[in-house]
Amino acid sequence: MRTKGYVTPTSHRRERERAEARYVNGNANGNGNGNGKGHDAMSEDEDLGGFGPIRDRVYVDLSQTSSRISASVHSSSRRATGDRDDRAPVEKLTAFLEDIFEAEDNLPPDVEVDDLPLEFFSPLTVDRSHPLLHPTVIRKLTSYVTKVARPSKRQRYSSRDGTTGVTATPRSKARVSQIDVNMLSRILRILARSVSAGEDVEPFGCTQSRTDNVPMTPSKSKKSGRSSKAASHAEVGRSKSKSPDENQLANNQEQPMQEDLSDSDLETLTRTLDIARDSVMAADCCIALLASDRLTKQLYSEELITSCLRTVKNQLSRIVYPFVEASSDIYGQAPLILRHITQPSSRDSSHRRQLAEIFQALSAVIPRINDLIYAETMAMSEGIIIQAVYIAIGPFFVVESGDEGKGKRENAVLNTLGNSAMRGLRLDALSLIRNIFARHEDQRGWIIEEILSSLIKLSDSKQNAGLFRLRDGRSIRTVSALLLQLVQTSAHDVRIEAKILYKARQQLLAMRRQDSTDPRNEPFLDEKDMEEIRLYMSGLDSATKAAKTIIIFLTQRSGKSKTTKNTNEAEYRVIFDNLISDLLVVLFWPEWPAASLLLSIACKFMVQSLDDIKNTSQSDNNAAKTMALDHLGVIAARLRSSMLKYKDENDNPSSLRPLDEIVLATDTKALNKLMTAHQALSTHLCRRSSEDQAFDSARELTAVSWGQELATTLQQCGNMLVDSGEDEFDPKLDRSKLMSLGLKTKEALRDIWVEPASDVFDTGSSQEDIARIDRLSEEIGTIQSFKNSFNPILNIVLQALDAPPVFMRTKALKALGQIVTSDPSVLSAPNVRRAIESHLLDSSPAVRDAAVELIGKYMIDSPKFAADYYARIADRIADTGLGVRKRVIKLLKSIYVAIEDHARRVDICTRIVLRMLDEDDTVKDLAVKTVEELWFQGGITTSSQRVKTADTSHEKTQLLSKVSIMMGVSSHFRDRHSPLEDLLHQIISDKDGAEAAALHSRYAEICEALIDGLVDASDLPGFTVVNCVRTIHLFTSAYPAVLSGSNAATLLPYLKNATSTEEQATSDYLLRIFRASIPHMPKTAAKFGQELQLALQPMIIKPSTAAGVLGLQETVACMCATVHHLTHDFGRLVALLRSCNARLQQAIAKPVTQTTAPAEQRALAILLFIVSLLCEHCDFDTLRATDPALGADISTITKDSVIVHVYRSLLQLHAKYDDVGLRGRILQCLGFLFRAQPALMTAEHSANIMDAIFASPEEEAHGRLLKILQDFLVSEAAKHSAKEKANAKGKTAAEKVNMEELVGNTDGFADSGVSSAVVQRYLNPILQAALSSNGQIQAIAVDILTFTIKQGLAHPLQSFPIIIALETSPVVSLSSRANALHSILHTKHASLLNTRYVISARTSFDYQKKLVSGAVLGYRMLPGPTALLQRWYSLVREKRASRQDFLKALVKVFDVEMGSASSQDDVDFIKYMVENFATFDYKTQEEVLTVLKYLTAVLSTTGMQLVEVLSPSHLLAQLHAPANGAVPPHPENPEAPSSSPLQPLTPSPPEHRLPLMRTSIIVAMIMLLKAHLKALYGLSEDKCSKWVVGKKSALGDKPATRRHERPISWERLPFANAPLITNQDCDVQCTRFLEIWSEDGLIAEPEDDVA
Repeated sequence: MRTKGYVTPTSHRRERERAEARYVNGNANGNGNGNGKGHDAMSEDEDLGGFGPIRDRVYVDLSQTSSRISASVHSSSRRATGDRDDRAPVEKLTAFLEDIFEAEDNLPPDVEVDDLPLEFFSPLTVDRSHPLLHPTVIRKLTSYVTKVARPSKRQRYSSRDGTTGVTATPRSKARVSQIDVNMLSRILRILARSVSAGEDVEPFGCTQSRTDNVPMTPSKSKKSGRSSKAASHAEVGRSKSKSPDENQLANNQEQPMQEDLSDSDLETLTRTLDIARDSVMAADCCIALLASDRLTKQLYSEELITSCLRTVKNQLSRIVYPFVEASSDIYGQAPLILRHITQPSSRDSSHRRQLAEIFQALSAVIPRINDLIYAETMAMSEGIIIQAVYIAIGPFFVVESGDEGKGKRENAVLNTLGNSAMRGLRLDALSLIRNIFARHEDQRGWIIEEILSSLIKLSDSKQNAGLFRLRDGRSIRTVSALLLQLVQTSAHDVRIEAKILYKARQQLLAMRRQDSTDPRNEPFLDEKDMEEIRLYMSGLDSATKAAKTIIIFLTQRSGKSKTTKNTNEAEYRVIFDNLISDLLVVLFWPEWPAASLLLSIACKFMVQSLDDIKNTSQSDNNAAKTMALDHLGVIAARLRSSMLKYKDENDNPSSLRPLDEIVLATDTKALNKLMTAHQALSTHLCRRSSEDQAFDSARELTAVSWGQELATTLQQCGNMLVDSGEDEFDPKLDRSKLMSLGLKTKEALRDIWVEPASDVFDTGSSQEDIARIDRLSEEIGTIQSFKNSFNPILNIVLQALDAPPVFMRTKALKALGQIVTSDPSVLSAPNVRRAIESHLLDSSPAVRDAAVELIGKYMIDSPKFAADYYARIADRIADTGLGVRKRVIKLLKSIYVAIEDHARRVDICTRIVLRMLDEDDTVKDLAVKTVEELWFQGGITTSSQRVKTADTSHEKTQLLSKVSIMMGVSSHFRDRHSPLEDLLHQIISDKDGAEAAALHSRYAEICEALIDGLVDASDLPGFTVVNCVRTIHLFTSAYPAVLSGSNAATLLPYLKNATSTEEQATSDYLLRIFRASIPHMPKTAAKFGQELQLALQPMIIKPSTAAGVLGLQETVACMCATVHHLTHDFGRLVALLRSCNARLQQAIAKPVTQTTAPAEQRALAILLFIVSLLCEHCDFDTLRATDPALGADISTITKDSVIVHVYRSLLQLHAKYDDVGLRGRILQCLGFLFRAQPALMTAEHSANIMDAIFASPEEEAHGRLLKILQDFLVSEAAKHSAKEKANAKGKTAAEKVNMEELVGNTDGFADSGVSSAVVQRYLNPILQAALSSNGQIQAIAVDILTFTIKQGLAHPLQSFPIIIALETSPVVSLSSRANALHSILHTKHASLLNTRYVISARTSFDYQKKLVSGAVLGYRMLPGPTALLQRWYSLVREKRASRQDFLKALVKVFDVEMGSASSQDDVDFIKYMVENFATFDYKTQEEVLTVLKYLTAVLSTTGMQLVEVLSPSHLLAQLHAPANGAVPPHPENPEAPSSSPLQPLTPSPPEHRLPLMRTSIIVAMIMLLKAHLKALYGLSEDKCSKWVVGKKSALGDKPATRRHERPISWERLPFANAPLITNQDCDVQCTRFLEIWSEDGLIAEPEDDVA
């Protein structure tokens, strides 16, 4: 379709005025100018290089001069109308040139511009002596040149150049080169006028807005020649982009208050666009002429070509690109005139048509530029190449409108330039840049750098313009595709050299045939073979160099620190990330072989960046390491997955083998298969290259890669075949096979570039063929050199696991996890196992969490590996990191489901149940949920349903398996209170409705299975009577109604008066089972109650020795519950109480002087227990009020309250007997009464007894009393919890009001305050007991303390120092409990605790003195130094405010007053705190700097005062010394002059000097701490002094990374570990102190980390 030419009315206004009525011959058609010549000219212009004839009327001045000129010109070619023009194209061109020259020659010297004949010359001419050609003439000239041009080597452009359809023209006989050089030179000069006119046009005013993203000059190069030359072409480039603010300012300055455009503005725009169009057409014609044939060198003027390219570049950058980008100008910063053109109302305007013409001309000229540069006529200068490069890369950085929702009518670019205009322009530009890149190796470096430098803006744009659509529908970034193409094009040189070598070999073979040389006498590798080997061995050098340029450029600019300050640095990182992701998308694709090469180079650089993992002083290295770890795992995983895809097929005869393996095995058959595969791939690429030039470059790089492999193999074969003696030749090799292999390799190497036989009917592009080639390409890729990257990546990732920074270890584990995802067998390697196992114990919770996550990913899918890691993973369930514990619980759940090992399942459930003791509620909830899902999920089948179910045996097996696991778990919890009991209770308490009913059925089903197993003597694994009964007890405790009367009766025979430990345990559990379930039994269970009562009576009257007090407690409690709920035989209880009371009174009345036998004493103790327990479990006072018959019997015991009566009796016995054992038992009995009536505990007599016990030195009595307090508090909490549950169940939606409380019933209130009163009264003894060295007493005290804190029974500040002290305990369980309590206080009362920091630290020091026999250390080696107060610091360091408050408060321990006398204890405490501060795990450098700042303040005050006292002369010398001068140590000199009254003249007695010398030790320790921290964290004094406390800074935000793991050393200060005793010790210390003071500032400063 021809494009309609357009000449604006404005440009012909004068002609229209002069000759309005005198236009010639067919103005309606507009085809001629009034004569045959004009008509003939336009009939010849059917194909005008993409531009059609002018359809507008062309007015001609018919003045005398013009007529004469026209007549003289037309005479040379006038023909009759309708005659066929049979002239050859070159004749037409020559005649047309003569007409042009004649028209110019006939111009009078003084001709006016208005008088120029419009048939030949443009009305836009400015200089009348040098007229510009009319655009119609330029089009026609271009058309003639195109038709006469010599066929280009790039035949794919023939159709675009208009050569189709004229193949019969005898071009071989008449070419442009035959035209007179002077004629060609003259027409080029004429055209150059039009070209120059458009070099600097800028129709839209200031267009240096967002569109100008391609830099003006190429990036600086190391080669000064190219750099300076590129700089010389700065004027042709596009300016740097401005920020929106700068652009807005520029626009405002250039267009002040311009609201609208005038007609003159539009006319000026029309004229400027016409000039621009004509200049591009002229440039097109010039370049077409120069590229048409091998012309004489004098025609190839660098000035002309440069001018043409400059014009093309100018119209692209100042007209096309601004117009394209103006459609997406969301900021409204485009010039006003440009915004006017892009408005929908301007759709049909003349300016839009002008823009279309300009764009069409530009689209035509770029392929001609390509042909000119590709032609072998002459070498283009570097300046021309640079110009062409800028033209070629420009289209890739133009952002089109991404608003796809608008139609074509509203999109200015689409309806003006066409739907795929920019895509076509980019394809032409890609071909041009690829051509330049292939032929100009010296320009490749800066071309790549220029592209990458220009990529910043495009990477920030989220437009679809930046996407290159692949054949499978996916997309990669356009610039990624461009870079890949350039790398692939780099192999073009090898192809050329290989063809030269091929011709030379053919000549050599012909000569040998003429000489009749015997081939057997020739060596295996002749000279040409060696030359070919050398060619291919270095064949990938160019491509590798280009790839390295890309990778180095991006990696060096991808950020200098972890948090980049420069936006460009962050954007380069994004570009690198995008490039890597795009390379992975097209990895192993046949048309993108450069992806493997680029990834291989990238991997090498990233692996190198991780080589020195220990060096973290350079922050830019850390940024590079971060980037490497982010990508290496993904790359290795992708590579490994592809390798494994074909690894399983190695035994398959059709699978390919690497070439090196083939040589070692001398497997000719395998070589044939590999060669066939490569040949198939090469054939496919050759076929597709006819459709897409990109496949041609892919074929070149693929062939060179294959050639390098073959060359290496051929050289290896040649070396092995050289006859250098039998001693050196491997006898295992078959020489004939190796020779055959070598010959085939040689043949394959020579035939690499042989074109396959073409079959016009075989397109090779069916989906099956494409899929086959894709699979073949991937398989070939997995056996080539890129596969060698996997092991280095794996090794360097393992090495990075030992890096000091936490983020590197975490990222390394994630990278390893990505590799493991693709191949779980990697974790079976010993080095991998060791690395991961060590990081399960890493100091960082994040690293431990990543390690657990890594192993968890594959343990489920690969159970055979799970056993290797199970123990270490399971241990992490008690990790200090919250996230780690949760992840391990989830992982263990998955392992439980995947395995069948009974013991392993029991262990998993046991560990999960133990999390019920976790300090975090979310962990508890997760444990509960996990066990519920493992044990109780699934449908519940009732007994009636089970009959109808076909697979009852399978269900029974599953149930028994779960039951055996539950028994196994319960066997691990033999304490009276099991966490499993809490877990089962929480599971069922959270359910209601149908869920609760289903769970009740499941519980009942399990209990039935347990009881059946008890009766049938089950052979389940781990089954014992005790385990079975213990498990039943857990379920009845959680859900008491689960046990029916019949099942209870089945258990009754196992209840007996125990004689052994096992029987006692069984009876104890049975008593608790019955006690819990009896209240929920129906009245029909009365018979069972009677049987149970009969069984219990002898157990009360004659309790078993083995049972002890605990057995008697349970027996009496069970007896009371049976009577109360089932038998109602209260008379028996009253009779028992009356009998026991009588004997009790006898014992009270017994004279003190009368001795008591041991048997009598034991009987008295049993009597006391029975009476007290009866009072605890049976309310006799209420019974007396409700039952008159029994009331009489109870009144015989006492008229008052029964419990008060017993309480007084116990007090009397306690006062009467001094026996410690008996008093202890009486105290236990009082505890039973306290639980029954809490008010008794606060009675005066009770308080006196407890006060006396705490005041006594007897630890056993302390422990017993603490146990009573604990039982009392637990009992009160249980009562309160039960009452809350009852109230919750009893409340309705309307929330009923408790009337008892409203009317003043305060009994409940009185009891509820007892716990708090008791705790507050005895808190000090409890806290002291918590720090006791007696483990049992400490455990009970900590339990009470835990209860106190959780219930809020005492002020938190009272217990906080004790908790801090307990956190430093070497017992992990104790320190963990203390840390959990600390966490509670920190959450609720953080602001209150700040006031107790120093006191708490001192308490922890005092506690350590109790525990340690020698010197107290402030750290432990685990294996590195860890501060004793680290748990405390870990809790507060998560938030900046809390950790800064902590450090500022705690660092005050170093405040030393000169006036105060320092004791040895003070010295030891300061040493303890110094060691803590030296080993804290600081999170950021701000924390370290905060400590250093405060230490400096102390040294500048107290330190200076101390030096002045100890040695004034030393201080004066230091003050007057040069800034960096050394001050020699100046020990105290008794003979010093008396001018200084503060300097001691004679040694003082030791007792007077000791406090001052101890202060000197403290100050010296502070100085050593400061030096230690500076060296450990790489902080210089200058950096410390400049830092401001409390001010956020980049320095403070940097992570604190230790340079070593050594604790602080006291070698320079011996008296830090030894006390001062003698006067001589004081002298030595004084000298040491002054030495340390003098050396401060002289020791080498640590190197600062580069910011």
